[in-house]
Amino acid sequence: MSDIKIEDDSGDRKYFTQLPSIILNHSTANDQALYWQMKRYAGEDGQCFATEETLRRKLGIGRKAYWKSRDYLLKKGWIKYDGMTKGKTRPIKTYSIVDIWKLNIMEYEKISSERDISLKGEISSESSGDKSQKRHKISSERDIEEDLILKISNKEDTSKNNEIQSLIDLFKSVNPSYKTFFSNKTERDCLTRLLKEHGREKVVEIIEILPKTNTMEYAPVITSPYKLEKKLGDLMVFINKQKLKLKSNTVII
Repeated sequence: MSDIKIEDDSGDRKYFTQLPSIILNHSTANDQALYWQMKRYAGEDGQCFATEETLRRKLGIGRKAYWKSRDYLLKKGWIKYDGMTKGKTRPIKTYSIVDIWKLNIMEYEKISSERDISLKGEISSESSGDKSQKRHKISSERDIEEDLILKISNKEDTSKNNEIQSLIDLFKSVNPSYKTFFSNKTERDCLTRLLKEHGREKVVEIIEILPKTNTMEYAPVITSPYKLEKKLGDLMVFINKQKLKLKSNTVII
């Protein structure tokens, strides 16, 4: 097991160990505990020797959890790996504690500034009553318009659903379990696509000939919207062949 040499350049090592709020708010408990231990081991002179085993024992975690937190701290740039250095008995992994106090201050000064701007905006809004009333009027008009659009959309959806349901009813003659199609999204979507591609009149015409074609030799057996969409090409080929046969068998007197 390699020792770990940790250097602390953060400038806050005198007599106690501090944690920046940015770390407390953007890391897990394991990440925070590992960062705190590494800063503590760095000590007043910024260097210390600690094995991975020692750190894991302090945190009460396994290797995977330790590696995950260590890699997270490295990725965030809160610590940095300085490489291996020669120790008395074995190589030492050297880490530095990055000075992130400036970043920490900038982060929370920015939040404070944004809150001040928001507060000023609210005060400004209250002092301009006429503008507020105008905005409220525009907002109300928009709400009315949105409600109207929603009602039209709901009406269109209802009409579409009724059309799909009427087509499903046509499958009653070829499938005794046709009622299960009403709640089956796949079957309903198939009918929606067929309607869009071929139109209602053509789709109805095709469904109505299924009771006959399903009993004919070599014809594709279709008992659901899904099978209709999947086998429509085969069905059309079969129907066209039947039309050709009828023409060839016609006798002119």
